[in-house]
Order: sequence, then structure tokens, then C-alpha cells
Amino acid sequence: MPTIILPEGILGERCDKILSQILPLSRANIRKSFEQHPFECNGKKIHLHEKVYTGDIITYEIIDDSTKKSSKGNPKLDIIFEDEDIIVINKPADIVVHPGINVHGKTLQECVLNHCALSPLGQEGRPGVVHRLDKDTTGAIIFAKSNRAFQHLTRGFARHAIKKCYTCIVQGTPMLNTGKIEIPIARQTNNKMRMIACPSGKSAKTIWTVHRRFKHFTWVDVKIHTGRTHQIRVHMSYIGHPIGGDLAYGYNDNFVFPRVMLHAESIAFSHPQTGEYLSFDIPLPQDFSNTLEKLCATEIEEKVIELL
Repeated sequence: MPTIILPEGILGERCDKILSQILPLSRANIRKSFEQHPFECNGKKIHLHEKVYTGDIITYEIIDDSTKKSSKGNPKLDIIFEDEDIIVINKPADIVVHPGINVHGKTLQECVLNHCALSPLGQEGRPGVVHRLDKDTTGAIIFAKSNRAFQHLTRGFARHAIKKCYTCIVQGTPMLNTGKIEIPIARQTNNKMRMIACPSGKSAKTIWTVHRRFKHFTWVDVKIHTGRTHQIRVHMSYIGHPIGGDLAYGYNDNFVFPRVMLHAESIAFSHPQTGEYLSFDIPLPQDFSNTLEKLCATEIEEKVIELL
């Protein structure tokens, strides 16, 4: 049966309350599971109303049809770094980071929780989540295992002290080699799932640099100084260069991409306990590399035709 070690900051709270904060499940579901398979705390059976503390080892089994169905195809975690405070994951494509409205199936958060306990701090049902990546976006993402890590990292993101670099393939070829986009971003009024660049939104700053040019596409490196939802996708679309495969934000070329071609290639921050500056580089995923090869081959063929 799964086992979790309760993180720091838990000083005598009901077992069911803490589990509902750490696991992506409701108290009702936890109680239902407990009725069929009693939980254990430090090797002894425990009632859900009993108090638990930091360091307690909880053994449990969740009986839930939706959980069983969603467990199929559970991706293996690509762990870049892990200690008692944080875990850095190389996120694959086609998986949502955390539960939410219209989210079905396994989330990355659930996969991490199957591996280790996360800080119960944060929004309800989202333990350990300090930032997110879109479903199709690959690359570096951090989860907080301890409360001090959660507080340190959330402060770091708020102060723009955590450095994130992305790389993407965009439609078209920008005239400049680098540029800065400072356009506020807000939710669309008629579609809450999408964002839009508008003066009444929240401030957002994106720096982009051309990495390599193709005939109809450009490989671009991006640094963001704010972390707005869909920021890179909205900003690149705003300047007329939507990300390859991003139909939601204006991609309209005939070239078929396997997904939205955006990758979080690096993240850097100070460790929440030691203060050591950590930096992690994530190599390009296979689908990104394969797409670049196809674009290169197409460019060569087109040049040959022109010469003939």
C-alpha cells in the first residue's frame, strides 16, 4: 500500500484533514477508502479523527473508480533533482500539472504524490504546487516537499528571483534577432480558458532571441520576467509569430507539429534551506529534436530547388 511521511509544519491536526490537503482527494473519498481498508500511522491502525504530526508515516489505500481508471498510462517520473525540500521534474508532454476544472485523468501532481509527500500549503487540492506548465509544455518544473520550500519558492516567484528559460519554434521569421514584449495579459471575457494581450491585464514581460532561422519557422529562446498564464504563447502570437502547433493562439500553417512546441529548458533558484544557487538544464525532448530535423531537411530541399 502507498506510504507517505507527513512534512514539517503539522502540529496535531486531524488525519483526514491533512490527507485531503496532501492527496488530490476529498475528505469524503478518503473516508470511503478508510471504511474498506483502515489506514495505519507508524505501523498502527488510526482513526481519521485522530491527530497526526510531522514525521508520522501514514499507510493508506484509496478505493476510487476514477483513480483506478486514471492510473492507466501513469508516466514514469523523470526526476532531475530531489532532497528533503524540493523535487525537480522533467515534465513530459500531454499531462496537466494539477487537478482543476475540466481536468480529467492523471495529473503530474498525482504522479509525484505516488512517489513522495508534498507540502500541504497552497491552494486546496494542489499540495506542493508552486508554479505550473501548460499541458503540452515540456521541461523543468519544481514541487515543494517541505513548508519552508513552499514559502521560499512562492516568494521567489513573486519577486522574480527564480530564473526560467524556454525554447520554442514559432511560425514565420522575425525581422529582428531579439526583442522585448511588455504587454499586459488578462483572461478573455468570452473564454476563461484563454488569455489575451490587453492594457487592462496584469503586467507581463518577455525577452526573445532568435536561435536559428528556417524558411517558414524560427527556433527562438525565451526568458520571462513574469509568470502569467500562457504568457509566452500570448506574447509570441501578439507580435505575429504564434508557437508552432498552437491553434488556440493563431498558428495556421500547413506544417503539422506533434504539439505546441514549447519547452522549459532551464530553471535556476536558491535552495530553500542551504541558500545554494541551483541551476538545472533540461535537454530537448525527442519530439522537439525530431521536428527540428524535419525543418532543417525541408530548408535544404527548398534551397536545392531554388538553385536548380
